[in-house]
Amino acid sequence: MKKIFSYVMLLLAGTFALTACSDDNESNPTLVQPQEFSMFQPSVGNGTVVLGQTDAVTLSWTIPVFTDFGAPVVPTYVVQMSPVGSFTKEFISDAEDNTGADFITLDQTFVEPRGAISTERINQSLQKMLGWAAETDVPANLTLTFRAKSFIRDAGGNEYNTIISSNTVTVNTKPYFILDRLPILWYMVGNNIGSNGWGNDKVGGGLIPLLPSSNETYDKTTGTGVISYTGFFPAGTQFKFVQTPGDWNTQMNYTNVENADGSFLSDEDGDNHNIGISVAGYYTVKLNTKSSKVTVEKYDRTVKAFTSMGMPGSHNEWNIGANPMTACESLNGENHVWIAKFEPTADGEVKFAADGDWADNWGADAFPWGTGASNGPNIPFTKGSYTVILNDITGQYFFIDNATN
Repeated sequence: MKKIFSYVMLLLAGTFALTACSDDNESNPTLVQPQEFSMFQPSVGNGTVVLGQTDAVTLSWTIPVFTDFGAPVVPTYVVQMSPVGSFTKEFISDAEDNTGADFITLDQTFVEPRGAISTERINQSLQKMLGWAAETDVPANLTLTFRAKSFIRDAGGNEYNTIISSNTVTVNTKPYFILDRLPILWYMVGNNIGSNGWGNDKVGGGLIPLLPSSNETYDKTTGTGVISYTGFFPAGTQFKFVQTPGDWNTQMNYTNVENADGSFLSDEDGDNHNIGISVAGYYTVKLNTKSSKVTVEKYDRTVKAFTSMGMPGSHNEWNIGANPMTACESLNGENHVWIAKFEPTADGEVKFAADGDWADNWGADAFPWGTGASNGPNIPFTKGSYTVILNDITGQYFFIDNATN
């Protein structure tokens, strides 16, 4: 009798457990496909946006419902743009054939139901998509049609439950011709990067820029191409890349790495996908801003470390010690990146020189960026305010215009 009672109690307990689990599952939100989603017509001053004189156009939209009873979820939004008012074929920058493409997805992402759409990016996208090769190709006025796309993105970057806004909005614009876009910079951040581990708000602090090289070519309308960094990495280094200082929203990580060599590279920190270096040494990191692909390779040439770096030139009567640069890298034990504020009041020429003499110096005939050669020519510059970055291993340099950053 005791055994029968025990069996009955076990069965009842199991039933209660199953019921509790069932009730718990029923109370959890379930991801569903949104059915409704729309944009609001923006209010535009005098009715026409002069793209060259306005920073951004603010667009907004309703919030699509991604769960069965409205539980909180943070979707991602992008904006698509058409210069002809139709959305039948998307323009893809690296596609072999864009014939018939009539819309493009702008490269900004948002997590709120509104976004400031950069007019510079709008104009760049138009010039690339429509193939403007000269100023005469640019129309005086162009009506643009916008729509929004929303989706849920997982840690691996996969998109789910995508929905397109049910309506479009139009904005009248005056576009302009971009003569020559400078290469786009991205910044490396990590535990042994710069002088502030994982600090992403200061160039030359926790952020080290990857620089363009004279051995590469860059798209004149978008500034995309291969940028790189060469330096020393201690074992245990983890890093990734951000596009904008102080902003974690747009980044690249291990998921962007091509042909990863497992003998020294690893995927670290779970969903964060940091790039891990397991073997101390010198490496060259390349980031293709057009394809969003990253490569990391060993750098086997002899490297010399310097204790100081100067910028002698016509602005200081070629005094090596008059404009010292600051070492950027203090966390990895060996500095090869230098930074300085440079504010010449007249056009002139300059070079980089190490350790207080001319034995190790770099120059090139390119401005505002280039690859300096040992004992190379003087670098020409124009008056202004710049943040100057130099990599003494490769000679890569960039005079970043403070007025546009």
